[in-house]
Amino acid sequence: MFKRVIAVIVAIGIVSVEIIQPVQAATIDQQFYSANDIMFYDPTCAEADTTGSVQLAGDGTMEQILNFFMRKGLTLAQASGIIGNMAQESGGAIDQKTGVKTPNPAVRQGGKIVDANYTPENGVGFGLVQWTFTGRQKPLQDHMKEMGVGMTDLGGQLEFVWKELNSNYTHTLQALKSTTEPVAAAVAMHGPPNPGYEASADSPEAVRSVRGGNAQKVYDTYKDAPALAGGTADSSLAEPPVDGDKDKAKVVSNPTRSSTGAQCDGDTFSGGDLAATVKAYAWDTHKGLDINARAEYTSAVNKATSEQRYVGGIKYKGIDCGGFVSLLLQDSKTEPTYNNSGKGGNTISQEAWLRNNWESISATDASDRLPGDVAINDTHTYIYVGDIEGFNSKIASASLDERAPMAGKEGVTDGSFRWYRKKSGVINV
Repeated sequence: MFKRVIAVIVAIGIVSVEIIQPVQAATIDQQFYSANDIMFYDPTCAEADTTGSVQLAGDGTMEQILNFFMRKGLTLAQASGIIGNMAQESGGAIDQKTGVKTPNPAVRQGGKIVDANYTPENGVGFGLVQWTFTGRQKPLQDHMKEMGVGMTDLGGQLEFVWKELNSNYTHTLQALKSTTEPVAAAVAMHGPPNPGYEASADSPEAVRSVRGGNAQKVYDTYKDAPALAGGTADSSLAEPPVDGDKDKAKVVSNPTRSSTGAQCDGDTFSGGDLAATVKAYAWDTHKGLDINARAEYTSAVNKATSEQRYVGGIKYKGIDCGGFVSLLLQDSKTEPTYNNSGKGGNTISQEAWLRNNWESISATDASDRLPGDVAINDTHTYIYVGDIEGFNSKIASASLDERAPMAGKEGVTDGSFRWYRKKSGVINV
């Protein structure tokens, strides 16, 4: 079941799922720094000595894998389809809750358990999905090295699966996202369409009955259970804490050494109104999935962190929709008490604060918009900033571990969000 029938050459990538378009500068090799997960670095400055870590949430490997992919936006059925394949590829001990073999990132083809220093061998499957040939093993090795984790690290391998799905296997990801039930999800993950992500020698019937059967068992176990991710999930599952209940959150393997920014003369924003703070903290154009933040924002994140204010982000502090909106409203003095004076948390707790302190406004009336209005739902928030000279959107936003603050593409009206306004009305911009 481990043997691959096709080898696909995968481009060596960066850490995590983001395809980062580095900002070029004459004296700074931004591509090198972005590829090593450094949000901002200037060799003339003293580097901040901070670390980050890959985090997984859930009670045991099965829940951690489900939580990982569901926080990426997949449904329970779709995430179960991925596990259905992993269980067939690398499954070992039976998971007591689901009755399915538990995927094991340390399995070498043939069943041998290897250690974190293992070097993959061309033609020999290894890991969660049994990467078999050098074309995919070498990018995996580079990915794990860049993350600073061992080859058998669960979080690191999951990140690489997601990166592959978002690069050379977008057809698989599209097929997976089109499914609504676990057996179909398992089939989509395996393939065809060719080349399928798994592409094993299993017959179509075996894929559906075995891999699909695994997926169905996992799905049936959790379909009526408390949510493992999303707005209705426990906060420790929605945003895994670094420290806390070890049954709910796990820091995996070695931490990734990653600068969260350097404190340099001229980097620290001296303060201003909403418009000035937007221009200091957010890129003036939409740059796509780019975690490189403006230096002023990085300094603001460091300062807020030292003050124990909420900045969000799991892998990258401050790279977070709610963290950005919180800092923007607080630091611009638009609403210094926003999100419980910065002592609150993610979008769920932020909306609870908004309901108690601001007023609800129309989500669909474009004429009823003032700078500082906040759009929010269970998983995302952004802010209307109006017309700011040199800023190429009326929206400013960021995205969890994917996108630094920048001009947003979200709508001025969006019925899937709730909109709120500071009760005092007009805000000085």
